[in-house]
Amino acid sequence: MRHRHFIKIFFFAVWGIAALWVGVITPGAQKPAPAKDKFPGEHSGEKLKPERADKQISELTREVASRLPQLGKLPPVGSTQQKVVVKNLIDQHLFGAMKADSVPHAPLTSDYEFCRRAYLDLIGRIPTPEQLQAFVSNKATDKRERLIDSLIDSEEWVQQWGYWFGDLFRVCGNRIGNPTLKHFDAWIRQSLREGKPYDRFVTEMLTASAPNTNWMPDAAPSGFLTRWHITGLTMYHDNYEDTADEIIVNASRIFLGVNYQCISCHGGKGFLEKVSLDLTGKKRSDFWAMGAFFGKTRVRVVTYQDRYTITEDGTGYDTKGWSQVRLQRDGSGKIEPKFILTGEKADSTKPLRPQFARMLTTHPQFARATVNLIWKQFFGLGIVDPVDSFDMARQNPRAKLPEPWTCQPTNDDLLNAMAADFSKNHFSLKQLMRTIARSSAYQLSSRFDGEWKESYTPYFARHYVRQLTAEQLHDAICQATEVFGDYKRRDWTYETPIAPVRFWTEAASPEDIGNGEAKGFLRTFGQANREQFDRQPGGSVLQAMSLMNNPFVTRRVQAANNSRVEQLVKSAKTNAEIVDELYLATLSRQPLPQEKKLALTWLDQDRKQGAEDLHWSLLNKLDFVFNY
Repeated sequence: MRHRHFIKIFFFAVWGIAALWVGVITPGAQKPAPAKDKFPGEHSGEKLKPERADKQISELTREVASRLPQLGKLPPVGSTQQKVVVKNLIDQHLFGAMKADSVPHAPLTSDYEFCRRAYLDLIGRIPTPEQLQAFVSNKATDKRERLIDSLIDSEEWVQQWGYWFGDLFRVCGNRIGNPTLKHFDAWIRQSLREGKPYDRFVTEMLTASAPNTNWMPDAAPSGFLTRWHITGLTMYHDNYEDTADEIIVNASRIFLGVNYQCISCHGGKGFLEKVSLDLTGKKRSDFWAMGAFFGKTRVRVVTYQDRYTITEDGTGYDTKGWSQVRLQRDGSGKIEPKFILTGEKADSTKPLRPQFARMLTTHPQFARATVNLIWKQFFGLGIVDPVDSFDMARQNPRAKLPEPWTCQPTNDDLLNAMAADFSKNHFSLKQLMRTIARSSAYQLSSRFDGEWKESYTPYFARHYVRQLTAEQLHDAICQATEVFGDYKRRDWTYETPIAPVRFWTEAASPEDIGNGEAKGFLRTFGQANREQFDRQPGGSVLQAMSLMNNPFVTRRVQAANNSRVEQLVKSAKTNAEIVDELYLATLSRQPLPQEKKLALTWLDQDRKQGAEDLHWSLLNKLDFVFNY
């Protein structure tokens, strides 16, 4: 391809440099603006370091947003054109805080950018040219709300968030067995499809029983408990207390936003003074009391990695029990169950797990943690960040905290209001996402006219730039090129053959599809194997090179295999129309005049070669790789 060598040099420089901002190199040359006491960073006992989450995302956004194409000059801050409508409680709190503290904000994003953002955030894909043009040309004043509703009510929403919850719950065959993986994944997606309240969703997982085997479909929610099963030196040596500990650590992280990992091995005093004010005052026995809710739960292996049974015939949490993964317990004996956030003791005459589920899902922190978790998926930064770093001793803004501790979260009124609304709406995930996506705050541009100060970050005064996840990038490339994988899924249960999938989020897990060029591509971009708690996204030169040279990409931009390029080249469309469609299909926008002029010089010389080169170059541009 005659142009490609020169194009590669240009796009490598642009994309590769930006990729370094995503986490490989964290710039520290710029001195952060002083933040107001109202919005402090996490206490570390030292000065805030450059890798602080809010500083990272602020610098990344400022760097990448400045390189995005300007589709019209933004109105100046404070102009009448920039005024936004306060639509719901999110806007009331955020724009109210901005006004009170004289913090400027970005204007509303364009229809093109909003459409792409909403598609990526709600269903994990980019819009087709037809979907994009239909939205932009629509003159209805409520078209954004209508788009949000249609996406949330779609099957694609179920697939996107089913896969996301699979990541969150770390659903992988290596831990629960492949047949169980299939059933647990199907149960998650069906729960989302039917709009199951999230408190019931969680309760069913925590109280699931599998008296015969969790290999059967009706025992699917038991996959959450069996995921944290600890096997000893042999498959027949079950470490009951270790399993209870694992369940508590991960259930608390996911459903309460609190990480109790440290006090599972030692008390907080003398260890956690610079980490958590609350955990500093907690003892190992407090953690054991939480684990005791699962002290009678027994997860037994029937066949290795295939079948388990879950029963309640255990004798209770015993600190004399042997540990494989933690410091040995004190040997004091049996521990009575007690909920760590309230001190409420369990009724020993009644089943324990339902009591734990009730205490967890009715506590205000359950709603707060869930709201914060979903918020981060839409805004890129949690109201408390990291999302599992809630310090329960620092939640009351009226509390007199010892120096140098300050209150969290960054906007307690907003988080509390959203948590109350989430509870009022019967813990509806769909309604929570509607509230977020419909807000003017969510619809702000990532571009900011004027000087951006890091002290503005906790106000969410602009939209923060994020790199697409590995799965989003994979699906976006397939959508843009119209060359799909049609991947054959593994028939885990040897039942009726499973239909192939076109998009990665339709798969049950990363291991649901065998190895191949797509698998290597996804790993390069940080796909999680679900053995770790969360993925660590970040840019690298390897990622930039993979986008340029990986066969997964290069084969899809060729005029072959009924690709979009092949269809366009063979069509009666003019070269100008081809350029327009490739931009719409890939970047979800029209080309700028100078971009179109350059692209036409390629196509006018060689229609087929020029179209291939153009599509390849668009897949390597910043505004394809980032969600902004």
